[in-house]
Parts: sequence; C-alpha cells; structure tokens
Amino acid sequence: MRLSSVGERAVINNILKIVSKSFPVSDIPLGDDAAAFKLGGSWLILKVDGSSANTSKYGFMSWYDFGWRVASAAVTDVIAKGGRPLGMVSSIGVPRDYDESTVYEIVSGVSELASSLNTYILGGDINESLSDVWLDVAVVGLTDRFIPATGLRPGEQLLVTSCLGLSAIPYIIYVRGLDPTPWTDTLNIIWRLKPPIDFLDIVNYVKSSTDISDGLASISRMLDLNSVGLAIDEFPLCRRCLEFAEEVGVDELEFIKFLGEEFQIAFTSDDTPTSKYLKLGTITDTTGIVIKGRRADFGWEYFKGYR
Repeated sequence: MRLSSVGERAVINNILKIVSKSFPVSDIPLGDDAAAFKLGGSWLILKVDGSSANTSKYGFMSWYDFGWRVASAAVTDVIAKGGRPLGMVSSIGVPRDYDESTVYEIVSGVSELASSLNTYILGGDINESLSDVWLDVAVVGLTDRFIPATGLRPGEQLLVTSCLGLSAIPYIIYVRGLDPTPWTDTLNIIWRLKPPIDFLDIVNYVKSSTDISDGLASISRMLDLNSVGLAIDEFPLCRRCLEFAEEVGVDELEFIKFLGEEFQIAFTSDDTPTSKYLKLGTITDTTGIVIKGRRADFGWEYFKGYR
C-alpha cells in the first residue's frame, strides 16, 4: 500500500512492532518523543529528527533558518522529556549543483541554535543527494528524571509553555500566495524562536509531557497513548496570529488546523504554579480533541499532509 494512503502514524506504529524486540526493557514507553536509558543514576536521552527542504523549507525561508528549524525540532523533544541538551550531531545531503554556501548556511543555523542553549556541536556528516536538500539532527541529553507522555488523568489541565499558532502564519502565506514582505519581522521571530529551555526549571513537578511539533496531531498521539481526550474551551492563539488573521481574513479554526512546527511543550502538573503557563484544555474520559464543542480531528501528518 502506498505511503500516501497509510500515513505517518500507521507507518510509525508498524515500525515500532519491528523494533520492539530490540528495544531495551525499561520504564520508558516505546513510541515516546525520545528514547532513553539509565546511565548510573541518570537518564541518557537520545533523539533524532530530520526534514527535506521540499517538505519543510518555504521559498521565502533562508537555509540558515532551515538549519535552526530542524535542530529546534530535535532539541525540543529532549527538553520535553526533562533532558538538558548536551550535544548534537547533524547529517546533511545536498545535490552537487548547489552552491557551497547552502551547506555553510545550514550548519550556521544548527550551530547558532546550539550556542543559544549552551549546547555543543559534536560532529556531523555531509552527503551528496540526488535532487533535494535534507538535514537530520541528533541530540543527546541528560536528566535525573525522564518525563513520559503517559500518565494523563481525566480532570487534569493540559498546559503549554507558550501561546500557539505562529507556525501557521508562513503556511497560510504560502498556500494563499501572499507576499511575505509585510510580515518579514514576524517570520524572522517565528523561525528563530528559542526552544523552551526554561521548562527544565519545573521538571520535578511535571507528570507527563510532549512536544507540539505536529500541531494537534502531536496532542492526539499523546491522548491515544493514554486513552483519553481533550476539551478546549479557549485556544491560546498568539497575539500576532490574531493580528494576522484580521489582516488576511483567517478564522480561528483555520489557524488551529495549520499550526505545526510550534516546538513548544504540552504538559500536566499537580504542583507547579500555573500563572506562567497557558491552559490548552482539560483531559476528558472520552477520546479525541473537542474545541468549543466541535470535534477537531486534524493536524499535520507526513505522507498525507494536513487533514
């Protein structure tokens, strides 16, 4: 069956069945945001993430920002599991007829992201690709306590580390064929957001967590792991999203549908003061996500796109 018919989530589930016999026996569930194993009294966390330019780089996006974006995806997964990023390596594929500056710009984006987090670049690999540029970034982190994506209970509040929706702005500009120039400053902010490293200050109070790299699809995966649902009364859209929406005529649900590369963290906690964080919704004993009474079965999925 073609991948476009199966979709990323089904493919991942089938891959997990294949690798399960090689997965170490531990308290870490297979299929979480990152893998981890005990090293002395600590957890060593490992994560790899990657993208091709064809699926993840807009024409009005620089190669530097592409490098920053892919590195952010991998780093945020490690942070979401309670890990402090220690170092990263990258692997790049570039066609031979591209200018050499493409490579240097991508590496600069990855390196600057690492520097902003006091994280080391430990090495990498460069390859020749046939027709597209691709980048994979692997990150290693360390924590005394791994935070799983499991443990959600009905009645709990699901919080987020920041407002959401910014990632939908470049996508809407792209699909509508809009001139991105009026929003250059906003786009630069979106593509160079620093991962929520401050989340590590509260990891001892967090029960469960996941990153939101695929928008509501990321939340859905977390809910499925726990056989629960989520009711959202007021979606925490960023102020810039509301301004953009008014200017170009986009409604709230369109923004929510197209958010994807947020690189924020959703989590539950019993003890942490919530004033610094935003409420996304309330965990329910049903399944799926409901926004203001309307079921929301959409989000990004590789091989299928937005649904």
